[in-house]
Amino acid sequence: MRPPRPDTAPLLPHHGEVLPEPPPVPAPALPWHPPHDGRAVQALVDTPLQDGGFDLGRFARWLREADVLDQDPIELPGATVTLPHGMRLIRRFDEIAMRTYERHGYEQYDYPMLVPDSVLEPTRRIMPLEGSLLYAGDDGDWAADRRRMVLTPTGEGAVYTHWARIVRSRHDLPLRTYRRARYFRPARSGRSVFRAIEAPDIYEFQACYADAEQAREGLADAVAMADRLCTEMHVPVLWSRRPPWTNNTAVSETTIGGDVPLPHGGTLQTGCLYGQGSRFSELYDVGFREGAERRHTHHVTGALTRRLVLTHLMLGMDSEGGLLVHPDLAPVHVALTLTTDDAEQQAEAGRLVDLLTARGLRCELRAGEGRTAAGRHHRRWRRQGVPLRVYLQPRRRPGDRIRAVVVRCDTREEAVLLPDDLGSLAALLPAAVAEVGAGYLRRARGFARRQCRPVDRADTAREVLAERGVAVAPLADTRETVLEVAGWGLGEVLGFREASEAAPCAVTGRPTTSVAYISPRT
Repeated sequence: MRPPRPDTAPLLPHHGEVLPEPPPVPAPALPWHPPHDGRAVQALVDTPLQDGGFDLGRFARWLREADVLDQDPIELPGATVTLPHGMRLIRRFDEIAMRTYERHGYEQYDYPMLVPDSVLEPTRRIMPLEGSLLYAGDDGDWAADRRRMVLTPTGEGAVYTHWARIVRSRHDLPLRTYRRARYFRPARSGRSVFRAIEAPDIYEFQACYADAEQAREGLADAVAMADRLCTEMHVPVLWSRRPPWTNNTAVSETTIGGDVPLPHGGTLQTGCLYGQGSRFSELYDVGFREGAERRHTHHVTGALTRRLVLTHLMLGMDSEGGLLVHPDLAPVHVALTLTTDDAEQQAEAGRLVDLLTARGLRCELRAGEGRTAAGRHHRRWRRQGVPLRVYLQPRRRPGDRIRAVVVRCDTREEAVLLPDDLGSLAALLPAAVAEVGAGYLRRARGFARRQCRPVDRADTAREVLAERGVAVAPLADTRETVLEVAGWGLGEVLGFREASEAAPCAVTGRPTTSVAYISPRT
């Protein structure tokens, strides 16, 4: 018997256009000219797959060169060292995630990463955990073959054990919590930065409601929260309801996944949400008594991860490995060099930085170093995707003006400015930074919209998958159609959204209001 379809139409409607439009090209903020070396920038997302423009190994190497991640030193699957520039990017992600969660009424908690094995025993009743746990212990534990501690694979066990103690009545609810977590799951092989034994920077959230109606409203709010966070990270995400026939339906009544189209022609899950109903509260006995009746709570949970940062970097990267980071995420907006050791000119450059900082821009100034050192800084900033780089060329003699050469990251176009007062640039550069931000959105959003191609028949869906695109097709949300698509050997149904009008199913030809995202195999 087919499981009942949850009513997610209000959560995930499909109106034909889900991903946002790329912004129009704004009026130039500065008099831009082509790069002086004449080399045009080609975005990674515009590099044809057949030209070898992308692979995960190359992506990892470019991240290391940009001082973001290094996955070579630690010989464990997916293990990485987060480098200083990577930590600055993660801090920006932290700020956006915490602000978004707290806007929606979630409060931050912290839970231990080690729990007794007994904490996960209730979960075993609905999830097969054999081979899915990593254990910790001392020499005595190993000698005695004793499994005393488990490295948490998810947060439910610890959180729900806590809730079982603190929920006593309806007045204790709702509970909305979030945590920045690290989780541990076995991985036998592989060096991908996207799949590791130890997964850090997971922003997991859990909400506990008194009844099903409150939980439905809470799930809608959680979907809006997750979508808002991805929007603020400027990552184009496809949200859809997972088909129950190819996912673990024991843990939730409704599962919603968020997937990002990537330049290698596949998609990557960056977030998930679960409407769990009372499944876990019954196992962990989270609830309250009303009269003679014991009422179990209803839970909504989900997570968004540092994969949002990595996909942001991938979608902005150029074909030579240089990053483009949207100003909202960039640790530095304007990076400047001044090669003279003249105190007066250095003070003037410092005042410019103060004025830019007062306008909300994050700046880095390197002054008093030679031209070789300045060139080294600019190469690093270009690799890291700093939106604007500024060469301040010092006065050669009294009466001269400091010459400012401004280079934008997205196109590497240049503007040469000769201001009477260097501080006057503070009124010009914020608009130029915003212009680079619009350039990032055109690159990332434009690619995502090109990748997601509407189709109405099975044969055209197969053609799109063969070309490494994501097919968006009317598809009945049935076991038969999902398995039919899997049988093509070209891709899989990521999930469904709901359209307001019926259209012929691409597989059966019968009317359906379900629209599916079908992703190519990676």
